[in-house]
Amino acid sequence: MNRSYTILLLLSLPLLETCKFSAQIRSETDRDVWAQFTFHNKTESEVFKFSKYGETKNFTITGTFCNLAPTVLKSWEQFPKKGMNPIGQTSAHLEGMGGTIYYKIFPKHGPAAVRAEGMLCSWGQCRLGK
Repeated sequence: MNRSYTILLLLSLPLLETCKFSAQIRSETDRDVWAQFTFHNKTESEVFKFSKYGETKNFTITGTFCNLAPTVLKSWEQFPKKGMNPIGQTSAHLEGMGGTIYYKIFPKHGPAAVRAEGMLCSWGQCRLGK
């Protein structure tokens, strides 16, 4: 009996160290705004442009050991260039399989995580409010 539990544990370890979840970003401004993720492994996403209030972008984040470093979302008032300061940023350690984290981008304060569903979020901003 113990042998079968050991084998099951060893087979499930790769699932415990991987992540695959969705992220949704929604603009809360009518102004043009640009946003970009920096992931746990220091790679960056494409730069997303939002041109109208309520515009939403969805994508999937995949990797291994995603919670070892924070995932950071920054926003700018114009297309970001090297050395340009963002309007604001938010970050948190994210982990999970199949969940979703929701972000909003505000005109003066930058991005904020609104909530995380079906996944782990810690050591950072995981939701707005109390």
